Amino acid sequence: MARYSGVIEPRKIDRLLTSAELDREKRHALQRFSERMDRTIIEANQTVLQAKLPDVTFDTMTRLAVRIAELRAGYLAKALAVAETPGIPSAAALDELQQHRVAFDELRDAFEALERVIERGYTTAL
Repeated sequence: MARYSGVIEPRKIDRLLTSAELDREKRHALQRFSERMDRTIIEANQTVLQAKLPDVTFDTMTRLAVRIAELRAGYLAKALAVAETPGIPSAAALDELQQHRVAFDELRDAFEALERVIERGYTTAL
């Protein structure tokens, strides 16, 4: 069943909008809202991140990448050491392995977040 709504056109000829026209107008309104929201998000991120982040350079990204590689190696080395121990690993060994994994995961996630910030132009880099 079609929905109709009245509209008065400048030529002073009344006509009814079809459901498709109403839906198109809603889609356009949603698109305008979405574009406006995107601009607002970009501006908010640029303002906040540029004020709070130190300068992000190729060197800082490289140091972070090297640190993540070190943490990955430490985590994997710890996992291999735990695997070499016969029987069920102790709670202490598993806790230490978990600490290595969490440190690696957290810095890796931070690196990915920083890449996203740069890709979106929220901060000047390189």
